[in-house]
Amino acid sequence: MKIFLGVLSTGKGTWGQVAHIIDNTEYEKVYLVSNEWAQDKFNCSKPINWMIIDPRKGFSEILDDLKEQWPKDLKQVDLNIHSGSGKEHSAILAILLEKKIEFNVITINAQGIQKY
Repeated sequence: MKIFLGVLSTGKGTWGQVAHIIDNTEYEKVYLVSNEWAQDKFNCSKPINWMIIDPRKGFSEILDDLKEQWPKDLKQVDLNIHSGSGKEHSAILAILLEKKIEFNVITINAQGIQKY
């Protein structure tokens, strides 16, 4: 199953990158880590499964909030952390490593959508 996992948070232009990847790559499921405000404002062509956090919280609290919402069926994901902050990224990486979930980093550069 091809799954996208991304952060949708702060950073000028980062929402466009996230939307472009989602809209132009075939995914069976899309998960976004974000806040309630972004959940109401973000648009793309595919249905989104939201994991809602409060980015004002500290790392440990964000980690706990994500663990409570984490999908049970994730085995491998394409990960985009272009948007967001270090504590959000660190929490996601901690869970991926703890649960031994394989991931590729997916981003956009001058050659288009790239996976590493």
